[in-house]
Amino acid sequence: MVAYSSFVKKINMPHLPEWIVDTMENLLSSKFFDAEVVSASFLNQEIVKVTFKADLQSMPFYPGWPVMLRVGANDLRHYTFSSFDKQNGLFDIVFHVHGNAPGSDLVSKMKSGDHLKMAVPAGRKMYSPEHKNHFFFGDETSLSFMMILINDIIKNNGIYSGILELRPQNITISKLLQLNVDTVIHTPDNPAGEAIDKLKQLINKADFSFDSSVFYLTGNVSSVQAFRKELKRIGINPKNIKLQGYWAEGSVGL
Repeated sequence: MVAYSSFVKKINMPHLPEWIVDTMENLLSSKFFDAEVVSASFLNQEIVKVTFKADLQSMPFYPGWPVMLRVGANDLRHYTFSSFDKQNGLFDIVFHVHGNAPGSDLVSKMKSGDHLKMAVPAGRKMYSPEHKNHFFFGDETSLSFMMILINDIIKNNGIYSGILELRPQNITISKLLQLNVDTVIHTPDNPAGEAIDKLKQLINKADFSFDSSVFYLTGNVSSVQAFRKELKRIGINPKNIKLQGYWAEGSVGL
């Protein structure tokens, strides 16, 4: 039998026949849980923070693991917790709402008392707690991942920095979420271009320990690939580069 974590990683198709999604829920019922919406708050027109409550006592958890959420009869999406409170049965997810898509449509309508089906967290263990220095690169879809890891980094007396590549309307979101990172504008025709320029500026600073950092690259696939290429060019050990593409232009889901 395929291990559940491996199975989840294989479910990348954004749109499946309803009977297949129903069958998954039935055959893997022990791997799905009910979550109730406690509150949903728009931080701006595109970024929504949702607090859920659920029975988390026996739930496996590792910072950065995503949950799989059924966002429609035929659609599944992966999202990462931005906070996880096992004792009180509460967790947060920061969503990026944009365009007409099943995930965005569902999140934009969430309200207190709604119930949703989610698959328990699983996936790759990207977080490297043995490192002191951590560097993030991502976009609006990376916010939850960054927040959950930063919480542990601070607890472990680590240091973090990073660059967020954002749409112009979201350029202040890092301040709203109290993230100590630089921000640049995302340009689809030059993926990670401004972020790479910013990286070069940071490398020239005496207090930037890029050679001893672990790098987490998430978000847009083209940007992630371009940023990784630059890191390898400047001599970063590939073992210290963790990456996960969340979306790509022209693709419905990933």
